Amino acid sequence: MGKSVGLPGGRQKTGWCEVMAEVTAFGKILRKMRIDCSEVLGDMAKRLKVSAAYLSSIENGLREIPDDFTARIAAEYGLDEAQKNGLDEAKAKVKGAVDVKFNEQKTEADYVETAVMFARDFSRLSVEQVNELKELLKRFESSGECFNGRAAV
Repeated sequence: MGKSVGLPGGRQKTGWCEVMAEVTAFGKILRKMRIDCSEVLGDMAKRLKVSAAYLSSIENGLREIPDDFTARIAAEYGLDEAQKNGLDEAKAKVKGAVDVKFNEQKTEADYVETAVMFARDFSRLSVEQVNELKELLKRFESSGECFNGRAAV
């Protein structure tokens, strides 16, 4: 029997046969973009400077999504911020992780410590707590208030 290899999403590949490929949330967005732009897989792959096989593997969850891929897609297809955020969310669902960028705060230890604490304890939050945090962050985003370079909640 062939060697078993783990794939994203908990699927397994044994020898040459994959046990069920499924289009990821990220892949669904890419396919919709291709259809909307009347492109075939090879056309999109050429625009994104990857092979058609590699792009297909990303769509089907057989390959990791490169770190710069959403930025590349956004630039090539002229996506607005909401569309780019949708791609980032889909990538996070596939990857099971979110990258935190600190920009100008990156040298302030409190920002890094808080982000690490949040990430470490996030899985222990109840659905109610997650919803409370989500509402708090929505209010924070929509307030637009800023004091000394920091938004006020």
